[in-house]
Amino acid sequence: MLGFIMVILVTIPFSVYIAQKRQNISSKAIKSTTLSFEPASTTAKTGDTVTLNIWLDPGTGTTANQISFVKLAINFDKTKFTASSLTENIMEKIDEPQYDNTAGKASISLSIGADPANAIKTKTKIAILKLKATAETTPANPNITFDFANSQVLSIDNSSQTSDNVLLSSTIPATVTITSATSTNAPTSTPTSTPTPTSTLPNAKPGGSSGSSGIPSSSPLAPVCSSLDINGLAAGTAPYSLTFTATGNDPNGTINKISFNFGDAIEDLTIGGGIGTSSVSGQILHTYKTPGIYTAYAILTDNANNLSAQQSSCTKTVTVNSTDLSGSPIVTTPLPPPGDGEVMFGLGALGIIFTIIGGVLLFL
Repeated sequence: MLGFIMVILVTIPFSVYIAQKRQNISSKAIKSTTLSFEPASTTAKTGDTVTLNIWLDPGTGTTANQISFVKLAINFDKTKFTASSLTENIMEKIDEPQYDNTAGKASISLSIGADPANAIKTKTKIAILKLKATAETTPANPNITFDFANSQVLSIDNSSQTSDNVLLSSTIPATVTITSATSTNAPTSTPTSTPTPTSTLPNAKPGGSSGSSGIPSSSPLAPVCSSLDINGLAAGTAPYSLTFTATGNDPNGTINKISFNFGDAIEDLTIGGGIGTSSVSGQILHTYKTPGIYTAYAILTDNANNLSAQQSSCTKTVTVNSTDLSGSPIVTTPLPPPGDGEVMFGLGALGIIFTIIGGVLLFL
């Protein structure tokens, strides 16, 4: 009996020690995650709302993280901006966003939820920050940055536990130049009658024009499309549905229409998303039914029929694949369950062996 008790007393702490060692991470997640603002550089007028998309890039290849939680801590120039909103995108917010305009700070915590298959493994837009420009500035350094020390990213990849902090490898700030609200006002006099030039926009929407005022679309008075974002990966299997979000502004008027050219179809958005104001963020859903590589872009039309120029920041390339050889759609394999079955089986077998030894000693 004494021998049996001795074996049990040795086995229990030894098994607990082995289990704890298994819980420890043999190799920490590599610092490969990046937070960035897009656009990284833009201009606005006093009184305008500046919209910045926040992107999370977990890295690529074998060093990529699998992100489950993000805490965003943002600093901005309190003398030039006031925070108006910080909203989630794709991920779920854990708590309401916090704003401190007297200190120039904003924060929000985001999560993928309970399903580990939703872990972020590719570059994804996770939030949208909106600031109101309150004073003129021509900054020499970025005036909207991430608080590196207080931002946090958690990973659930195979080599780390849910509570591990994946330290950011880098952050990309934003620089916003603010001009006077009256510095670019259009003249009130009636312009002289001139022939309307033909639009020279590349791949402009059929029927578009450069404006009834005779000002070509490349004029500073034309609206500017600052970004075109999608709510998922840029590659998928047909039929593949994506939500496109176009943001932009007009320096001296209002935007009446957003024309989305998806590469296989053209659709106009004339209601919602800020249509009728100087700053828009319009969304539209499109489904690609045929495999191929498509170039999608957005063109803004203002109240003077001026068109925005097609540019790379407002263009996306979407790849739509067909099904595999068996006819089944290509799907993404979910994350494997955490833990190592072989190790746990070994611990169980070790416990059985100790029990048998204890039983033999007890019999003797």
